[in-house]
Amino acid sequence: MPHIYFRGLTVEQVQAIGESLETELSAIIGCETGDLMLEVVHTTCIAGGRVAPSYPFVEVAWFERGREVRDAVARCLDKHIRGSGVPEAEVAFRSYRPADYYANGEPFGADPAEAELDALRADNAKLKDDLARVRKASAAAAAGSMSTRLRDALRE
Repeated sequence: MPHIYFRGLTVEQVQAIGESLETELSAIIGCETGDLMLEVVHTTCIAGGRVAPSYPFVEVAWFERGREVRDAVARCLDKHIRGSGVPEAEVAFRSYRPADYYANGEPFGADPAEAELDALRADNAKLKDDLARVRKASAAAAAGSMSTRLRDALRE
């Protein structure tokens, strides 16, 4: 992870930029080069009812890393692709939530919404316990200040 899908580029074009691209991207993203997956997606573009060249398009599928990193990755991809002689290209990002991404049948991470709910439930339980202690202490204090006659009268 991340997965980088290239459309409208040949395998040879991606191979030519692959090593230097992986090195630079791993430094920007903060991951090992082996964590990056570059894939060339073979497509056939149809325009006007005829086969036409596909437009160079790169899709980055990853766990969101923030605007600054996303901008740097887009600039890096553009620099390498256009530096190889391709006149223009587009880059798009698709972000996965770790809880929705599975490896070997197990979620990659916790659902942030569920984690937030668990934290709220824990806070709620603590507040209930605190309220019960205050009520008990208040009842004990009130009972201690009552006269014996008043307490007996309330029992009846």
